[in-house]
Amino acid sequence: MIGLLALGNLCSTTAFSCIAPFYPDEAKLKGLDITEIGIIFGAFDLVMIVTSPLFGKYMHIFGAKKMFSLGQFFAGITSIAFGFLDLLPNDSAFFWASLLVRCAQAIGDTAIVTSALVICAKSFPGQMSFIVGIMETFVGLGYTIGPFFGGVFYEIGGFKLPFIVLGFILIFATIAGLFLINDFNEKDEKNENDEKQMRDILKIPVIWIMIFAVILCATSFTFVDPTLSDHLSEFHLSTTFIGLLFLICGGLYSVTAPIWGILIDRWKCCNALLIFGAILTMISMLMIGPTPIIKYEKNLFIVGTALAILGIGSGALYIPTFQNCLDAVQKQGFDDSSRTYGAVSGIFQSAFALG
Repeated sequence: MIGLLALGNLCSTTAFSCIAPFYPDEAKLKGLDITEIGIIFGAFDLVMIVTSPLFGKYMHIFGAKKMFSLGQFFAGITSIAFGFLDLLPNDSAFFWASLLVRCAQAIGDTAIVTSALVICAKSFPGQMSFIVGIMETFVGLGYTIGPFFGGVFYEIGGFKLPFIVLGFILIFATIAGLFLINDFNEKDEKNENDEKQMRDILKIPVIWIMIFAVILCATSFTFVDPTLSDHLSEFHLSTTFIGLLFLICGGLYSVTAPIWGILIDRWKCCNALLIFGAILTMISMLMIGPTPIIKYEKNLFIVGTALAILGIGSGALYIPTFQNCLDAVQKQGFDDSSRTYGAVSGIFQSAFALG
């Protein structure tokens, strides 16, 4: 079951990132300008911001397993559909179709990641941080290998192949999940606190601190995506070398995420780890520039070191937040149910998408 949940997280982030190496060039051939391309990229997260709280709020009605399976199937179908967009004519038709399918992909992705956290919380209540760490390993892998995956399959089979391969993997995972993922009886759970809706959760001060931490983590982790290449242009690096720099950050995030989870489950050190992650993230941002208050010239070794620190710090900042949110709502009297987990997960994913 963990493998299927991890595969869902991997494929969902790969669907987001795999278009980076080739879609902009294809879109320009269709007559789109850079602003329109940016809208298509940004629409994915915008849809997640809006739909994550809704999916979390009503998950107890549909069921976590059903939402996860439907999300995978829908993400698979829309991924395949995206692969056939190159058959459309130029300009407005291609733009609006790309935007529509991209938004539909985001809906499937939201269902996957929101319900996966709920399934983890219900299945592994005593090891939540470790399981979240494993999930984040595959999220990091998706962001890291997504562009590589897209570029390789694009070179092999053109525009359609990356999306067809990804789509069929998601559909296969949907079928496997129907048999291997636990089905919880959410409707039979006691909901003495049903009157406590998501707005009541948002009244808890700790939740807003965790939301800020998630936004800070996501912003820092993705901030370098559009800026690093230009920032290092004076060194005349190849795209392969720049890709390796990104791999340092994403790779260390993926490797260290389960370690932070183990530390939290064993020693309950959420707050200490949050502070540690925030400090490392701050140091990495100061080094990449570098900030004028540090008296040294920009060089590749310092930038590479800063990206390594960012990968480690982002995980340390992110992994404790979900456990802290669960602890906070339980202290306030919310019951141990999919309704509660779904609400927290929805807020959590919306904050990450905003970042």
